[in-house]
Amino acid sequence: MDSFGGIKADREKDPEKWNKEWEAYLGKKFKPLPSYPDLSFLSEFSPRILGQGMLASMEEQRKELCTLQKDLAGLVADKREGGHLDSKWLSMSPETRAEYILKGLVISSGAVADMDERRQWCPETTTAFLQRDGGQGFLDLLNTILDTPNGEAPSEELRAEPILVSHPVFDGIWHIGEACPPGENEAVRNVMQNHVSLSRNFYLSFFLWNTILNMYGKSQNYMAVKPTTSFNESLRGARNLGSSAKEAGLSKADGKRVIQEAKNAYAEAERACASCSKLSSQLPEGTNFLRCSKCMGVGRKVMYCNKDCQLKDWKHGNPPHKTICGKPYAVPGEGPNSIPVQQSSGSSDIPPPDPGFIRSPELVNQIALLQDNPHISYVLTQPDPKPDHGVALQHPQGKMMFEILKNRAVRNGDRKAVAMMCNMLEQSAAGVGMSKARLMLQLSKEYGIPVSELAELCEKNEQSTDIEQKTKDIDRLAAQLDASLNLPD
Repeated sequence: MDSFGGIKADREKDPEKWNKEWEAYLGKKFKPLPSYPDLSFLSEFSPRILGQGMLASMEEQRKELCTLQKDLAGLVADKREGGHLDSKWLSMSPETRAEYILKGLVISSGAVADMDERRQWCPETTTAFLQRDGGQGFLDLLNTILDTPNGEAPSEELRAEPILVSHPVFDGIWHIGEACPPGENEAVRNVMQNHVSLSRNFYLSFFLWNTILNMYGKSQNYMAVKPTTSFNESLRGARNLGSSAKEAGLSKADGKRVIQEAKNAYAEAERACASCSKLSSQLPEGTNFLRCSKCMGVGRKVMYCNKDCQLKDWKHGNPPHKTICGKPYAVPGEGPNSIPVQQSSGSSDIPPPDPGFIRSPELVNQIALLQDNPHISYVLTQPDPKPDHGVALQHPQGKMMFEILKNRAVRNGDRKAVAMMCNMLEQSAAGVGMSKARLMLQLSKEYGIPVSELAELCEKNEQSTDIEQKTKDIDRLAAQLDASLNLPD
């Protein structure tokens, strides 16, 4: 099966072919057009897009990008002062620069699941763009992201908002900077525009970071801290797990085991100080995070490693915590709470099982993980000591399609829906070292489908008539977008 965007080459085994396929895809996708399809189809999904889980995830993306750009600025300031970064880059042969560019792309795309899906919005990550004018293209991109138009040492202060690099075709596809036309949901439009802009700029910043580190013979492991989940949704997930186990027809012992596993997974999740980003595993022995009680009351879990960090975040946080304390997440707009938002119901995102369908213990556990982590689309589970991985699909149409398929699958175990989910998850699984066979085994256990039958359905990649009916509008609009951008099938 083709991977994202029709990219067939293996990133690790044949990186040059992988990147050529990516550049061909980006070249077709980002051809300028007189006009672009509207975003009216997004309104159909407003409950999920405006839910607290999505908004919490986007807020964490914003903070994470601010921190990454601060770290990138510190690295560049150091190398421009003592390492002559710009002159070193320009004096290299095109072949040497190409090697560093390729390695930076490979490292960035393989860092965590779904980084490739972020690259789909980054036409600047082609060799032609980065190598133009003898390598000046790479430095121009770096200077734009760091706001150093003349190549000066960048400010190393943490910004209140990340720098978002514009691109005329990207802005056209998402109608950024345009007035919201009548008939479209402005709040939904703002959230999706911010979401894809943050995803795109994180990839660009992360690519620059890895490429420069590689230039100086260094590397740094990337560890994604789990975004702050909605605490009320997590509580609901734990409370509803018992009834879900009962509905699934589990024995009392099996139900207790699944519940305990879900609680342990939630309790052991790495959290970070909202001020200094220190992880829970880095706290002195015998100490715990301090929690903001007002934020807990609205479903937000904000923690600090000590009183000093709490006071610093209250006055000088990003944003100052005193401006958002006790308030739910808001849609991006003119002010911190300019557009009303709705609370996500958490458990309502997962439909109850149809009569006669018995959920397996593995599926009950998957549902509990999804309820505890509303910002992710699915959890790839692996045997110890390998870690589990949450998949957060980035492509808007693909994400919406996956949600429809997942709801059908958890409701009645629809085999064709599970097969389509398997195909959609394949690239994310490969990105974290999980084989297609292992992915099919996980889904086989969760939905009770023999592996051989699932493999055959994945190969056929057929869609049921009912799913076609439910997704015809999404398919039509996605096809319209792809056709207008001259994308490959």
